[in-house]
Amino acid sequence: MRYPLFVPLIVAAAAGCATMQAAGTRSTEEVLSAAGFHVEAADTPEKLANLQTLPARQVLSQTHDGKPSYVYRDPSVCHCLYVGGEPEYQQYQRLRLQKDIADEEASAALNRGAWGPWPWWR
Repeated sequence: MRYPLFVPLIVAAAAGCATMQAAGTRSTEEVLSAAGFHVEAADTPEKLANLQTLPARQVLSQTHDGKPSYVYRDPSVCHCLYVGGEPEYQQYQRLRLQKDIADEEASAALNRGAWGPWPWWR
């Protein structure tokens, strides 16, 4: 009789994980776009099949015509490939670091605001 109670909890947890993953993907894609990566849509069966061969949600290094290039596959939000060269990748690294630092500072400020200095009544 207890099992019906667990089903909604499992469904809610799975939905929460999917929402967090989609938000993380959007965040990464915003940084990639800001860094100058361009989007290549998988708009043909051949491109779609090729897209499926790459690991998802990872910036990967490849060599194209003897030059380094970087790709990021998004199989769930835009069904596309973000592509950039060395300058775009270096800018992505800088922007990602800035975003990570800003996120940590915001989290620390939120935690300080919630708990405040000890003791609380001063």
